[in-house]
Amino acid sequence: MNCSSSRVIRAALVSLLFSFAVAAFAQHAAEPHPDPIKNVFWQPDQPQQGSPLFVTCELTAPAIKVTGTWHGKRLTFFRGEKPHLWYALAGVDLDTQPGPYEVKVSAHLRTGRWASATKRVTIEPINASAGNVQVPEQYVQPSPEEQKQIAHDDLLKKRAFARDIQRPLWSGGFAEPIEAPATPSFGETRLMNEEKTSRHLGTDYPAKEGTAVHASNSGVVVLARSMFYEGNIVIINHGQRLFTVYMHLSRIDVHEGRRVRKGQTMGLSGATGRVSGPHLHFEAKWSGSAVDPVQLVHLTLPDLKPEHRHAH
Repeated sequence: MNCSSSRVIRAALVSLLFSFAVAAFAQHAAEPHPDPIKNVFWQPDQPQQGSPLFVTCELTAPAIKVTGTWHGKRLTFFRGEKPHLWYALAGVDLDTQPGPYEVKVSAHLRTGRWASATKRVTIEPINASAGNVQVPEQYVQPSPEEQKQIAHDDLLKKRAFARDIQRPLWSGGFAEPIEAPATPSFGETRLMNEEKTSRHLGTDYPAKEGTAVHASNSGVVVLARSMFYEGNIVIINHGQRLFTVYMHLSRIDVHEGRRVRKGQTMGLSGATGRVSGPHLHFEAKWSGSAVDPVQLVHLTLPDLKPEHRHAH
């Protein structure tokens, strides 16, 4: 074979290989790349006014950080034991108008790329009742001195709820705080002594005085003292702007600044403060919004090991 023929054959081979490469590249480019955010879903499936909201973001690629927004408030996601699952615990304010809202999620991938997704969440109306309550008259028409105490109490509660712990301190589902049946009282409109209307932002557990009250989940005690309306009150910070509140205790057995574990006895139920009888008033708040504590207890939440209890 002469040199001219060899050059022709080599040129033909190069052209053929180039054609294969172009075809392979075109086929690869035509194939859709999988979306890094595979899915965004939440509990409960049909949230309503005052519902807690547990958001899960499922990824197809490793991420450094996942952030989001919900109803004008930021979502702080943390990674669970499975690296492709990220979680955020949030809530729907009781005063949110029913209708569609958007939850927005952004993921900072390890490749340096950002991915985002928007999902529509429809909020259903709450079916709240109304009722009349008889309490001592001083809790309807407090004296000037008592009004000063109320203002001081409000300041202490505001400071307690302002303490921001970035990582989740809870692990697993939230538990009932007392061995007593919960009443369907969250969101109820109450007329006190036929004079003053109030909105019930928690759930009442009727229980005889002296019944043990337990921490619904692990966290840090940010308030433990006596107040005018609340009586003996304990507030636990569970991290990421989630708090639970326990009111009208006859005795407090924990101290501010101390860690508590889920199920730990914090005190005894009673009838202190503005009450019509002995019971435990149990509240849950996320980012300043009151959410239904019974729904919080019913959420299925992951068990978090200490190394996974941090936000990214």
